[in-house]
Amino acid sequence: MIRIIVAFALVAGCKETNPLFCEGHPDDPRCTTDGSIVACTSNADCFAPTPVCDAPGTMMCVECTSDQTDACTGTSPVCGDDLACRGCAAHVECPASDACLPDGACANEADVAYVDPTGGGTACTLASPCSEVSAALATTRAVLKLTGITNEQVTLDNRNVTILADPGAKLTDTSNGILLKIDGTSQVSIYDLEISGASGLGIPGISLQLGNASDVLLTRVKVDANQGGGISSSGGTLTVTQSTLSGNQGGGISVSAGATFTITNNFVFRNGDQDTGTFGGINLGVASAGLSRLEFNTIVDNRASSGATRAGGVICDIVGFSAANNLVARNSVGGNSSAANAQTLGVCSYPTSTIQSDVAGLSFASPDTNPFDYHVMVGSSVIEQATTVSNIVIDVDGDSRPQGAASDIGADEFAP
Repeated sequence: MIRIIVAFALVAGCKETNPLFCEGHPDDPRCTTDGSIVACTSNADCFAPTPVCDAPGTMMCVECTSDQTDACTGTSPVCGDDLACRGCAAHVECPASDACLPDGACANEADVAYVDPTGGGTACTLASPCSEVSAALATTRAVLKLTGITNEQVTLDNRNVTILADPGAKLTDTSNGILLKIDGTSQVSIYDLEISGASGLGIPGISLQLGNASDVLLTRVKVDANQGGGISSSGGTLTVTQSTLSGNQGGGISVSAGATFTITNNFVFRNGDQDTGTFGGINLGVASAGLSRLEFNTIVDNRASSGATRAGGVICDIVGFSAANNLVARNSVGGNSSAANAQTLGVCSYPTSTIQSDVAGLSFASPDTNPFDYHVMVGSSVIEQATTVSNIVIDVDGDSRPQGAASDIGADEFAP
């Protein structure tokens, strides 16, 4: 092996090494007592947890290189640009299965049922995907992977399943009916899927039926343009995070009949109807205040019809419930955003939240022109104002909170 002495100046022709490596890794077998560092020439010179020699690159022992990734396994299957193993962040980083799991691991292809509306297979494999979700469910595999636009009404009854989606994947339907009905004791997690186009008055895109005990998690899901509403939960446990609910005529999210909920880091905008809607953005009925939460949401430009029992923004009738750090603005009843019940209605409190009848000072990216964008820009009045303590440490885009002295109110954390 070659010994390179750490110095302030480099000898011409020598490779540069990290002068702080041995200082931070005094027990590393490549470091000597005099502070010098031993460079590698092959993997035989390296030891775990850095078993790969980056030769002829840095001549340092690292976790992996682009052509030596065998050490990257489990929940860290990808070799990053820093020559360290990390979790997958996209399906394309898992070439064997084309399925990146939420924990950063690449799924085994045998555990995934693949759905592509252009496919004609019956095995639901990566090479021969099924064209329908029902066929994929029949395989009883734990993971479903959706590609493209699937026209189908799906029922999950006493099923435990994780549903993944490629960019642009959508579940829709051209006939009246609930797009996704979840019932029984199902344990369902959905990532990155768009659920839109349910038609029929009173028929939502996603429904958790009355009396069910299901546990449903929606992450980075888009629920839009459903005539009877976005999500309706009459039982079980509903978690919606980092998602977008928009253009749902029957309202964004409705929770009732004792269901528990966690609704955090979401954009909820332009839902409801000013002529017929009973609520616009979110309707929270009877639930346990201690088990539910509504935090860090941006709820803007939702509509309900005129009436003292209606609200464009949030209806919340849970005694003792506190909904912190939410941004509720320019919602309306009967077209009036200045009405007392236009933004919020009910007995819930909203500590360190911004609630106002207009969007003045909020500095949204594009609140009035389609495509609408309610990310906050520099100078927004909500920046660093979410001072109510919370254990939420990311925003709707996965950016870390806080970026400054305190988190920002609403779904988006402004990143300078």
